[in-house]
Amino acid sequence: MTIRDYLFAGSCLLIVVLFGNADASARKESIPSSAEQKLISRQIASIRDPRERNAVATQGTAWLMTTYLCQPAARHELVKRGSSNNRFFLQDDRPESQVVVNASLIRGRGQYQRKAAPIEWVSFTWECHLDPSTGKVLGFDVRTNTHEK
Repeated sequence: MTIRDYLFAGSCLLIVVLFGNADASARKESIPSSAEQKLISRQIASIRDPRERNAVATQGTAWLMTTYLCQPAARHELVKRGSSNNRFFLQDDRPESQVVVNASLIRGRGQYQRKAAPIEWVSFTWECHLDPSTGKVLGFDVRTNTHEK
């Protein structure tokens, strides 16, 4: 197979993942807009290793949108709040820690490591506001959980 064949197969797999529902009892996720899908597909297509590309393409819609659309805006906002540059997670170990409300809004829970106190992690909830016509982030809101240190 040529690289073009792998890219085509990966894009087809992404479409199946984004639009298909393997488990009829699973909660139906909102789907990304066509602009958001294009941005995500472009990022996945840039992954060189076909196995890694396929593994990424099979992740859920919320993870794909959070990772490829919201993460840079999250990094910017969390660093302003005192996070180490790459020490944050936009999910936790509980179910539905990332939820696509619609093509304009993703909500979730996460945690970041404090740069000033690297042993300390701060829990927070977040909202990623998107422009579905462009796939660009309009805003990334963070609310720290004040009852936790």
